[in-house]
Amino acid sequence: MKFFLALFLLLTLLVVSSHSLNILGMFPHPAMSHFKFFQPIVRGLAEAGHHVDVISPFRDEEPPKGYKDYQLPPASLTDAIHLEDFEHPLSFLAHYVEFFILYKMGKEACNTTLNSQALEEILKHPPGYYDVILMEHFNTDCLMSVSHVLQTPVIAMASCALAPWHYERFGVPLIPSYISALFQGKSQEMSLPGRLANWFTVHSMNLLYKTLNVPAGNALIRQRFGSGLPSTEELVRNTSLMLINQHYSLSGPKPLPPNVIEVGGVHITPPKPLPKDLQQLLDNAPKGVILFSFGSQLRLSSLSESRRIGIIRALGRLEQQVILKWENDTMPNKPGNVHIRKWLPQRDILAHPNVRVFISHGGLMGTTEAVASGVPIVGVPVYGDQSLNIAALVQRGMAVQLGFKKLDEESLYEAVTKALDPTFKVRAKEVASTYNSRIQTPLETAIWWVEHVAETRGAPLIQPSAVHLSRFVYHSLDVYLVVALLLLLPVLAIMGLRRLCRSSHNGGATKIKHKRI
Repeated sequence: MKFFLALFLLLTLLVVSSHSLNILGMFPHPAMSHFKFFQPIVRGLAEAGHHVDVISPFRDEEPPKGYKDYQLPPASLTDAIHLEDFEHPLSFLAHYVEFFILYKMGKEACNTTLNSQALEEILKHPPGYYDVILMEHFNTDCLMSVSHVLQTPVIAMASCALAPWHYERFGVPLIPSYISALFQGKSQEMSLPGRLANWFTVHSMNLLYKTLNVPAGNALIRQRFGSGLPSTEELVRNTSLMLINQHYSLSGPKPLPPNVIEVGGVHITPPKPLPKDLQQLLDNAPKGVILFSFGSQLRLSSLSESRRIGIIRALGRLEQQVILKWENDTMPNKPGNVHIRKWLPQRDILAHPNVRVFISHGGLMGTTEAVASGVPIVGVPVYGDQSLNIAALVQRGMAVQLGFKKLDEESLYEAVTKALDPTFKVRAKEVASTYNSRIQTPLETAIWWVEHVAETRGAPLIQPSAVHLSRFVYHSLDVYLVVALLLLLPVLAIMGLRRLCRSSHNGGATKIKHKRI
């Protein structure tokens, strides 16, 4: 009996180990807000029994079994960002300024990673050692060279909406009439001027990426691996799949092929018990509580003095208690209903039923936490995808958008008062119901697809043929040309016949004239 039991346990271990994958994650962009989307997935894969190696600037302090960090040098973007930096007057060109900032950061992250000791250790493994590579597709594609060297299928990951240059590589239709560019920050309902601006932004950003980012990445990968490597523009077309931090209930439905999978909310976990003081505050607020946070990077305490005074006065006029993430120990002239904390368990607070409104900069992680909890939002977007996130929720009737440069006492008070209207809560609950109702949890979906891509060596059957078509053929310009020629031929034939008849008539008239003479 003991022999058969031991044999059964041995066979069980063999079955488990045979399904254990070797997975590489590469996330060089130095933004913790991005990594918060990747981390639950790579941790979840390790907890599912796979071996996961992760290259990033962020160390996991309590890694699960099977998870190994290959840390990159600490990055400057993890430091706090001062809000006074966004007081510049050229707001209509801000998304182009952001593009060039990201272009520079992409080159730096690419160069740092390609020449890092972390990657040197990874490249000691032979080709085929890894079953699948997970990597961020954002402002550089240079790490696709690693998948080429290791001969491993790639799953791309996006912590925000698709950028204009992502659509073509996955065969996703890009329709500027209702799909906003990442940097433009529009909802799916745009006016004619909005559609015009969006069309120009989409195509100009795409052109800039191909003109600047692609050659920069090519130069770096060929410097590292030699001149024989294909272009990054060619390598990205071999990406098997993209996992994207989106969901149609929040950002709107889009025509996505099966190689783009929405797993928005993958970072959201069941709420944990709150600290005693916060629990008492939330439980004992008869008019409810407003949460005010601009995330981990934007410093509210760095606001200009006039804006800071205006915000304090607006919050003091509210009947609700206000929990405010504030980076300093004290706040001059702090109203009695305002409670400041340097750090907040944001997800757990938002899950409390007494939270009435969330005042936010519109970061996607916090926004999705509010959506999952059915909490209306007052959004004050500052940069990046924040305008896009808030605009989508304004369209759904659960958010009020306030321009950062219009942030003062009256505008903030009016926006919060508007968001406190019961209709906003009703709409927020409707969106939350759809956001939370899924066949699988986002993490289960992500893990299933990673395992599927690994087991099928790239899941080739889910890739649309559009990925490998030229833009000329993809947009049927060759067909339009043939149709135009076919339509033009009868016109040319009629014109030719008329000319021939006219010349014949003129020739006959000339002969008659000569005979009369």
